[in-house]
Amino acid sequence: MEITRESAHDPRAIANKILQMREGAGQHLTMMQLIKLVYIADGWSLALLGKPLSKHNPQAWQYGPVYPVLYTALRKFGSQPVTSPVFVKGTDVPFSEEFTADEEKILQQVVDSYGKLSAFKLSNLTHQAGTPWSKAMEAGIYSDISAGEMAKHFEELRGKRPVKQ
Repeated sequence: MEITRESAHDPRAIANKILQMREGAGQHLTMMQLIKLVYIADGWSLALLGKPLSKHNPQAWQYGPVYPVLYTALRKFGSQPVTSPVFVKGTDVPFSEEFTADEEKILQQVVDSYGKLSAFKLSNLTHQAGTPWSKAMEAGIYSDISAGEMAKHFEELRGKRPVKQ
């Protein structure tokens, strides 16, 4: 079955939701951490809810899965903490969308489980042989990472590392 992403969320809105959750704990994230957390939440949504969280496919970049629109919006922060939400271009309006209770639960679990890991630990998790990133890299850098591969990978992780639903 082909997985479609049309009715999912903008990755910039997902990132803002994660930032909001982390802000409550008084902890900052770097651009690299935030992009990886969006990817991980997207993967767990595919495995646990059977649908993607992001309406964009991530791409296989040198340092792991990246959502190009999110990278473009965050690159001004470099390796420094992300200190503001992602705004709609040319405005002071943050990207914001409504998430279902199940989606929010997944986001919170991802923040709780992975949010304290360094950017490089998160990158190492997504760079292992056999991951959707490594399979997409076989087709070349900047190749799309398929939702089907992500669903399969996170289903396998689910079997090894149970996540509460």
